[in-house]
Amino acid sequence: MLTIGIDLGGTSLRVGIFDSDMAVLESHTVRTRVEDGPDAVIEDMAMCVRKLLAGPERTTNVLGIGVGSPGPLHLQDGKLGQLPNFPGWDGFPLRDSLSAATHLPVFLEKDANAAAVAEWKKGAGSTADLDSLAMITLGTGVGTGLILNGQVWHGMVGMGGELGHVSLDRQGPLCGCGARGCLEQYASANGLLRIAREHAESAAASDGLKRLVGKAEGFTPRDVAALADAGDAAALDCFRELGGFLGFGLAGFINVLDLPLIVIGGGVASAWHLFQAAMFEAIRDNSIVYRLGEPSQRDSLEKDRTFIRPAELGPSAGLLGAALLPCLHSVSIDSDGLVSA
Repeated sequence: MLTIGIDLGGTSLRVGIFDSDMAVLESHTVRTRVEDGPDAVIEDMAMCVRKLLAGPERTTNVLGIGVGSPGPLHLQDGKLGQLPNFPGWDGFPLRDSLSAATHLPVFLEKDANAAAVAEWKKGAGSTADLDSLAMITLGTGVGTGLILNGQVWHGMVGMGGELGHVSLDRQGPLCGCGARGCLEQYASANGLLRIAREHAESAAASDGLKRLVGKAEGFTPRDVAALADAGDAAALDCFRELGGFLGFGLAGFINVLDLPLIVIGGGVASAWHLFQAAMFEAIRDNSIVYRLGEPSQRDSLEKDRTFIRPAELGPSAGLLGAALLPCLHSVSIDSDGLVSA
């Protein structure tokens, strides 16, 4: 049997078809037309699905479509909640709309939960006998996926695990969710760009950061990382600030859940070497649970310690996790992450 995965991101929409070994056979990536509204994006999803199903012997062998979407979500009725980075999409019936457009069953999940499933079964958690872990995705926003006691944790209606919207400073910048000082305002791609702009306005800002922020065509988190890698002190400070806030948020998370593994993924995680020191320092300073059982954090999991590491699957985690969703609902997945009847 085949499955189709859809990773709905704030910038790009990725759609892929996978075989029963969870190997991708073909995939397509298009820009997410957020500004054109959800119906336009459903059309793009359906178009990509039709292209994927044009291959030989694919139409009759598809188990379903899994969609990883930014949260929060109303999973019981398949509708979007209030998505801070998708203005005007509140309450959209994503699951039923896509099913009607493709004539296939659709399984909706928060994108970070989908990525957590992928890392659990095929990535960072696959080599250890774990039944609990968290996946923190640092992308356009900050997502959180939770696996607790071998099950995806949804909360009451599917909105559980929104660490990105835990407020760290009630006087902080206004978040798209309506609150102030959310972790998402500091540890996401958009948060890094905001931090860089603020640093560029300070008297101590480097000429390099000022030039970067002042570019007429705009700049990206990758540009800030490249500047930091070149040794620019102001750019390095941006990542230290990001890491400090991320660590502060994770400290409370660890105190509450005491998990064996926390995996950090998303585009910003590619700059792990630039923010990890500040992150670990903030975790140590603010989490008594972490301090009481601090691991070496050098190589691998240690018994009864919270291990924090970069994700293994990179950008593919969200798409792979989405493709696993129909399997989770319809069949079992063995310890190697392979589909079985």
